[in-house]
Amino acid sequence: MPFDTSTDDATERVALPAPVAQRLSGSELVARGSVNVISIKAIRAWAGEWWSQKRADVWTYVELKLNEHLDRQDMRARISDSEFLVAMNNDHGLAAQATSVKILEDVLTHLLGVASPGDLGIRSVIGVEGGQAVCRRVDPFVVLAARARRDSARSPVRVTVEPSDEARRTPVAFTTAGGAALRVDFTLEHVVSLRRDITTAVRLEPMVTHLASGRQASARALTKLSDRDVAFIDEATLKYAAVFARSVQGPDTPELILPASFRTLGTQRGRDLLTGTAGLSLSLLRGGVMIELVDVTRGTPAGRLLEVVGLLRALTRGVIARVPPDKEALRVLKDARLAGLALDASDLTGEAARIAGDIMAFGRDARGLAPMTILQGLPQDGYFAAAETAGLTHASLRATYPLAKRAAA
Repeated sequence: MPFDTSTDDATERVALPAPVAQRLSGSELVARGSVNVISIKAIRAWAGEWWSQKRADVWTYVELKLNEHLDRQDMRARISDSEFLVAMNNDHGLAAQATSVKILEDVLTHLLGVASPGDLGIRSVIGVEGGQAVCRRVDPFVVLAARARRDSARSPVRVTVEPSDEARRTPVAFTTAGGAALRVDFTLEHVVSLRRDITTAVRLEPMVTHLASGRQASARALTKLSDRDVAFIDEATLKYAAVFARSVQGPDTPELILPASFRTLGTQRGRDLLTGTAGLSLSLLRGGVMIELVDVTRGTPAGRLLEVVGLLRALTRGVIARVPPDKEALRVLKDARLAGLALDASDLTGEAARIAGDIMAFGRDARGLAPMTILQGLPQDGYFAAAETAGLTHASLRATYPLAKRAAA
């Protein structure tokens, strides 16, 4: 998820074999943050003067681990006597880095007996110029901390926010067109790659409460509000997201998923709001922010949806469509070139057997429509196994409390 591909003092250049440079130059893997270089210099230093005799055996073991953790179509190449380039077709950003870290951990543990974080030499390839890879070092501690991070209360994104900043953004209260007083708080969901068991995105979830009754409104109930009221919630979400924007400015941090209404972003005013919110620059939106359209149903006009998704793709990292457990709702999405499809747990009702059936049906019907298929807002992580069985790629837990408990502004 590279935001800045300029070469500065923090970058290094690594010579590439001509065939490797040619393959990377003709693909989108570098732009997607899918290419990394792993270093076994710690093993070379341990071997010392015996390195020339031992390196062939070390290379063989590294290749064994590369084959174990990578798909057949993934690219792998030794580019020096102690460095290997890894390019993954189905993973990018933190997920790709996590795989690289795991490969290196296995190699170091086997050959040195321990995989010290200081020996985890990982660099992200952010460009290819003149037959060389332009690399930026990856902090292994960030990758290790993101593994299986599912607790939104301890979000690595949230802890970077100044309390004063957060206080200015949440909670907010407003009165609907129908006269109801509502309050908006926010939680964070850690969207976990089921394959890599690592947080690859952080999703903001607006929690709307009826002040008179204290009851929380369901996500689908919010879609019944007026356009003006829905736009107010969307605007509050964007302003709150701006607080976290600076925390997702790098290839080794999770992407940020912002839910918003198709009704809002389907208008020019809504898209102007997206690009005009202070703290959400266009470069940041394109570099690491995905929009989740929360109200796509079987009645959504296909032509209009494709148009809006195309416009939003030009402004952001990608577009996710949240859909109900309804096969017909997916028909309009076939040609939308979405980054992901999401099924929310709040849309699953009935007995356990029916819920399991809806999850399996979503996995079957969504297959091939988008790279990411997400089961989000889960009440407990026991459902992660159901998501994996259904062939989904990601899942997330929903916090049952707001992050902020102050009085609404």
